[in-house]
Amino acid sequence: MATSAAATASTSLLAPAASSTAPAASPNALFFPSSVPSLRAYPRLLLAFRCPAAAAQGAVLEEEEAEADQRGQYDDDDDGYEGGRGPAFTAPTRPRTGKAALPLRRDRTRSKRFLEIQKLRESKKDYDVPTAISLMKQMSSAKFVESAEAHFRMNLDPKYNDQQLRATVNLPKGTGQSVKIAVLTQGEKIDEARAAGADIVGGEDLIEQIKGGFMEFDKLIASPDMMPKVAGLGKILGPRGLMPNPKAGTVSPNITQAIEEFKKGKVEYRVDKSGIVHIPFGKVDFPEEDLIANFMAVVRSVERNKPSGAKGIYWKTAYLCSSMGPSIKLNIKEMLDYGLDSSD
Repeated sequence: MATSAAATASTSLLAPAASSTAPAASPNALFFPSSVPSLRAYPRLLLAFRCPAAAAQGAVLEEEEAEADQRGQYDDDDDGYEGGRGPAFTAPTRPRTGKAALPLRRDRTRSKRFLEIQKLRESKKDYDVPTAISLMKQMSSAKFVESAEAHFRMNLDPKYNDQQLRATVNLPKGTGQSVKIAVLTQGEKIDEARAAGADIVGGEDLIEQIKGGFMEFDKLIASPDMMPKVAGLGKILGPRGLMPNPKAGTVSPNITQAIEEFKKGKVEYRVDKSGIVHIPFGKVDFPEEDLIANFMAVVRSVERNKPSGAKGIYWKTAYLCSSMGPSIKLNIKEMLDYGLDSSD
C-alpha cells in the first residue's frame, strides 16, 4: 500500500496529473516527463525515494490544499510562508563592542587619547574666542608642542579670478618657530640680505642649486630684477608653495624689510580649491592673551582682504584646533564683534 502511494506521489511530482479527456500516457512518461519540475520539487522527490510513507502523506496534504485553494478556503499567510518559499532568513547579529559601537564612523579610527580629550568640548556648540582658546590649550596632549591653527570656510569659489584670496598677515606675537629664509638677488643687495639675517643668499648659482634639488629653506625671497631668471623654477617651486610672489610678500625691492617681517612672524595664507583657509597662528604653549592677539590679527586680515567677487555671506564656518587635537567651532558673529572691540 505504501509502495503504491509513493509511486503515485513521485508521479504527481514529476509530471502534472492527466485529465480525463487526455490521451493515455506512454510507458516512458514516468522516466521522461514532458515538463521539467521546478526547483522546489526536488527536495520532495528526494523525500519520496527515501521515505515513501511520508511522501505519500505529503502528496495527500497537497491535494487537499489544492482543493481548498480552488474553493477559496486556503490562505497562503496561515502558515507564515510567503509565496511558498519559506520564512526569510536573517543572519544573527552580534552586539558591537569597543570602537565599533561608536555612533560616528570617523571616531572608530581615532586613538584613545583623541576620544578622551574630545569629551571636553561639545561638538555642536558655538564657542566665543577666549573660551575656544582655553579649550584648545586644555585639549593639547601630544608629546610635542603643537601648533595653534585656524580654519575658515569662506563663501568663495577660487576658480574665478575675482574670488581668489591670497595675502599675508603679521602676527604680533610671532609664530613660535624659526624660519629659514633664502634670498635670490644680485649686486649690492647680497650684502644687505646677509646683514638682515638671511640664512641663504645667492644669485644664478643658487638658481642652479635649486634646479639640482636643493630645498633646504622655508621661504624664498627674490628681488624684482631676478624674477625673469626665477620664472624657470616654477615647476619645481610651485607645487611646494615656495615660488616668489608679490601677493605673498616674497617679491620685494626692500629685501631687508621682507626678511625682518618673515623672521618676526609674517604668515602667508590663501584659499584652497574647496574655499577653506588654513592659517597657523602660534604655538599652544603661548599665553592665552598672545594667542588671542594673533588670532584676531588673522581675522582682521581675512576680513580686510575680502575679494571683490565675494557675494552674500562671506564667513560660513570658523574652527580652532591644535595640530593633533579636535576642532572647536566658533560663533562667527561673536568672533567678528570681538575683533572689532579689540581692534587697534
